Amino acid sequence: MAIDYLPVINTHFTLFGGHQETVPADWQWPAEEHPAFELMYILKGRQRTITETGEVVLQAGEFTVIPIETRHTNYALDHRPMTYFCMHFNLDDPALRYLLIREYAGRVITAADAIYPALRAQAEHLMAMIGPDYNLADQLDLQVSVIDVIMTLVKDLKAAGKFTPQTADVDQFMLCHQLAGDLKAQLDYQIYHAAEPQQLSVAKIVAARNISQSYALKLFQKYYHESPQQYLIALKLATAKELLRQPKARINAISAKLAYASPSHFTREFKKHFGQTPREYMRQEKIE
Repeated sequence: MAIDYLPVINTHFTLFGGHQETVPADWQWPAEEHPAFELMYILKGRQRTITETGEVVLQAGEFTVIPIETRHTNYALDHRPMTYFCMHFNLDDPALRYLLIREYAGRVITAADAIYPALRAQAEHLMAMIGPDYNLADQLDLQVSVIDVIMTLVKDLKAAGKFTPQTADVDQFMLCHQLAGDLKAQLDYQIYHAAEPQQLSVAKIVAARNISQSYALKLFQKYYHESPQQYLIALKLATAKELLRQPKARINAISAKLAYASPSHFTREFKKHFGQTPREYMRQEKIE
């Protein structure tokens, strides 16, 4: 007689940085990325979140999930204090990471979404657990509560018919994700460490992964809906926004850091991407 068994599961679980905070009207957090997903929940005020692939504005009561290893910057809007809750979580299952990145990047979860009531209740339960000390029972409760959040996100994908990860898709996506990480690392070095910034070679970065240019193009078009070069340009310009917000920012210096041929070239590309010049953006940010 055949006996069925439950599967063997050996998963690494991570939770860190979970907290609730009220920040002043002029609050902003420098660009960063984490080895985990970040759940953001706005309780009061509004927040702008800029990532390497776009930006969203979160109203009070709304959520977003910032994907793993995605560079992002957060700002309070409206000239008033803002209260938010955030936590960083990760499970090391590649298929789950692939699905969460694919389906939640750049998405705002509002009261109109079917998962909203459950997600809000779970977030409020986690906030109620914040304290100075945690015993073993508390830690197990936290793990279960965070996994409940993940399950709510997964059930949403299943209900929408989007929970169909194929091994080939997962492997290809993770390779594409690694290439994107290589581009970010090279750009960071160029901006913050290189004595003389130079144009990055996408071809060299791709070749270092021992794949062809055509295959890299196929991966980026499939998962990012743009070429590696277009992704790099978007990444440079998202970084430019962060640099332009710094005190005493100078357009000429930022243009040089990003290895543009001239400030006018940088200005044209910035306006083409965002619909305004760097100077107009700087003025707007001072007003807001």
